Amino acid sequence: MIKLILKLKDTPIEEFNLEKGLITIGRTKENAVVIDNIAVSRKHAQVELKEGTGYVLSDLNSSNGTFLNGVRIDANDHPLRDGDVISVAKFQIQVKGLARAPQPALRDLPQQDVEGTMIIAAAKRRPGTEAQATPEQKAFQWPSLSAAEGPRKGTNIKIGKDVTILGKGSGDDILVEGWFISSPHARISRRGDRFYISHLGGFFSNTKVNGIKIKEEHILKNKDEIKIGNSTFIYTH
Repeated sequence: MIKLILKLKDTPIEEFNLEKGLITIGRTKENAVVIDNIAVSRKHAQVELKEGTGYVLSDLNSSNGTFLNGVRIDANDHPLRDGDVISVAKFQIQVKGLARAPQPALRDLPQQDVEGTMIIAAAKRRPGTEAQATPEQKAFQWPSLSAAEGPRKGTNIKIGKDVTILGKGSGDDILVEGWFISSPHARISRRGDRFYISHLGGFFSNTKVNGIKIKEEHILKNKDEIKIGNSTFIYTH
């Protein structure tokens, strides 16, 4: 059974334990997952159980888009895994209860398959010696934004989560000011060791990286300059 946990700014709002093969997400009450917010379309997205694939996510031509782990998706099927995060407007939906796909069992190769394949035997250890310890992985370093202009001027803002929202709203993570600034206005998303920024504001607003307007996701690099309205930030990673 799939469980969807609706959150706002990492705060759980409601849990949905669902057994249906088709789950819709949207603003109106006929949806299985209802998000009563003007930025959410009446029927925004759907989760469907498909034979041989498992649960998949697809966008239903929503106005503000559906995001899976920070990446905007389309109307095609996008497989879901346990722990995935679906973003709709300022809300996040965490996916739980999906079992990991079983790993294929190893089998003995018949003689004809072995011929022509190089078999590398594991090196033998000398008696009394211990295996070398695996070196510890280097701790992940979160980036930061240094405010050069705007309401946070002179401060260093640490980015410490996978999705950070910039906008004029009191609920946004980083406050920005200026004409045509919306809420949300831009999003910084983490994928692995990389961070991406995307513009979420309206037609008359913009988000600039190094003086260039961005539309779709743009990968951030060390010392990039981000300008939104009257606010300017230097990205450091």
